[in-house]
Amino acid sequence: MEVDPEKLLDEADDAFDAENWDLARKKFNTARKLFQKENDGKGECMCLIGIAETYSSVEKWNEAMKYYEECLQIATKLNNDDDVFGCYEGLGDSFSSLEEWDKAKEYYNKGLELAKKINDKEGEFSCLINIGHTYSSLQDWDQAINYFNKSIEVVKSLENPELEFLSLIGIGDAYFGSEKWDNAIEYYEKAKEIAASIKNQDDEASCLESIGDCLLASAKIPEALEKYQAALELSKKTKNIDSQFTTLIKIGDAYASFDQKNDALDYYKKAKTLAQKSGLTDYVEMAQECIDQLSD
Repeated sequence: MEVDPEKLLDEADDAFDAENWDLARKKFNTARKLFQKENDGKGECMCLIGIAETYSSVEKWNEAMKYYEECLQIATKLNNDDDVFGCYEGLGDSFSSLEEWDKAKEYYNKGLELAKKINDKEGEFSCLINIGHTYSSLQDWDQAINYFNKSIEVVKSLENPELEFLSLIGIGDAYFGSEKWDNAIEYYEKAKEIAASIKNQDDEASCLESIGDCLLASAKIPEALEKYQAALELSKKTKNIDSQFTTLIKIGDAYASFDQKNDALDYYKKAKTLAQKSGLTDYVEMAQECIDQLSD
């Protein structure tokens, strides 16, 4: 009795969702062979992209790229724009993760042109955001802001506040990188308003923390502490340990920056206690380093 490749695809997807990468890869490979027998290029592409994603999920970018490239050849012959776009984006992500920025931009730009051609607004947005982040990684802040602004123009047609949030954060981060603190605060504030409107307290806390970073960089210590404390309270509500730890450390840093050593030490110790209770060894060591530096 011959196995149904569609059933194998479903099983591969289930294994992928369970993060059982070896099993998922095995299922995708078996399904791929069956699709090859049936001369079903579309099915084969689905398997190749699935295999690529199992490798990218464990940061084996070169392996992932082999399968994206193979899929791209098949999808191009079939004029299958959806899979061609998926390969462009996957290759862009892989090169970006390898910090090969020029190659990443090359594939994101190919994806961008294709997304425009097929009127895929979400795909267009995704490529614009990714190109913006690529320029940020290169510290080309003006170009980064340019692409993030283009992404905002696209996202208006999608009426998706979560995506608009990402654009605003990208612009805020680029202004932060270029040390234009007031501009950065303006965009972090806009992002915070969106996070509050969709009741995403983790994102709201992250914006408050970023605003605090700008204020601290501007030597506005009391204002920075106020934002950090507000971020900390939100992180406690959502029980976000990572965010709580980071904010406690930053509050300690803020106090240390104007020689309030006792207050700084208090917050570093709170961060260490939190990390110990949560079993986060790396965070315990990080907090201890802050304590030791303050004691020197």
